[in-house]
Order: sequence, then structure tokens, then C-alpha cells
Amino acid sequence: MRMRASIKVSGILLLLIAMTGCVAHSRYNWCDYDTKMYSHYKNPAQREAFVQGLKEIIEEAEPEGKVPPGIYAEYGFALYEEGNHQEAIAYFKKEADKWPESRVFMTKLIAIAGNRAHAQKENAEASPETLMHAEKDRQKSSAEGLK
Repeated sequence: MRMRASIKVSGILLLLIAMTGCVAHSRYNWCDYDTKMYSHYKNPAQREAFVQGLKEIIEEAEPEGKVPPGIYAEYGFALYEEGNHQEAIAYFKKEADKWPESRVFMTKLIAIAGNRAHAQKENAEASPETLMHAEKDRQKSSAEGLK
């Protein structure tokens, strides 16, 4: 009888130890990223909530140095899509600095965002007449290219 009781107690202790290991803190603070990502893919119209969720993950995890891999890049890409190219570049650089294995890809995204930021700045500085002429020239060359 005592043998069975000790086996049960040992089994319960092993189960408790295993369960404690599952609850251990992660190296990264994911902040329900999987739930946010699932909701975003299920309902893309609520993109703003997803982007806000990425920002919250960064704000919560950054002070502890626990920003998960890819989060800076994903948030940067969301900013890029919104036309915030300079801010996107800052997050692409953070991703490259924190995760050196992503540096090649981030360098390409930084170059693309930099080109867009430069074009955006030139367009903002150009007069409306210049923009109209440039657009007409672009349409004309596109039409000629289709012939």
C-alpha cells in the first residue's frame, strides 16, 4: 500500500513540476500576438486595431528588452503602408539591430522606404503645375509602352 501511495505522490509531484515549467516566463513578451494576428486575418477591416496591438506589444516589451522577433519589422511595414516612411525606417533599423539575421532583408526595406520618402518629399515640394506635367508625361510614356 505504501508503495502505491508513494508512486501517486511522486506522479503528482512530477505533474506539478511539468506544469510549472509550462508557465515559465518566455524570453519575449508576445502580449497575445497570436490572438491579434488571428483577429487581423479573420477581419482585415479592423487593421487599425491590429497596428495598435503591435504598438502596444512594443511599448510593453521594449523596456524589458523582450520585443519578439519580427514585431519591429511588422510594425514598420504597417507604418510604411500608411505612408509614414521615415518612422517605418526607424523600426526596420530596430529590427536589424536586435536581430542581425534579418539585416539583409531590413536593409532592402530601408532602401525602398527611403526611396518612397524621398519621392514623397519631392512631390510635396513640387508645384501643382509641375506635378500635373509629370503625371501627363508618365501617362504618355505608359501609353506608349503598351503599344
